[in-house]
Amino acid sequence: MKAEDYRELADYLKALAHPTRLKILKALLDGEMCVKSLWEELGLQQSNVSQHLTTLRSRGIIASRREGSKICYSVTDPKAQKVLRTIMASSLPEEDGPQEKNPHTHCQAIRDQGEKG
Repeated sequence: MKAEDYRELADYLKALAHPTRLKILKALLDGEMCVKSLWEELGLQQSNVSQHLTTLRSRGIIASRREGSKICYSVTDPKAQKVLRTIMASSLPEEDGPQEKNPHTHCQAIRDQGEKG
């Protein structure tokens, strides 16, 4: 990858890396939502939600469509969908997520033995 590719990737991840935008995107992963439904569901101010929607739309992560007087949004970038689903799945509380064994438990046992000897 070229330096410019890394910058573009970092900018893309910055667009995702905001708590409010993550909340919005998580809500939109379940399907299209109109602005009013989004800010009501998330308990945020309409102007705040609109500001973040503009950022996400400008990066091509979401798209909008007008339905009468409503504007509805959906996640249209497959890469963002994959990243978000991965993030959401990996951030589940341990009892809800898959139980993973630590592949390095033998390392701890070796360290413990070294401290005793």
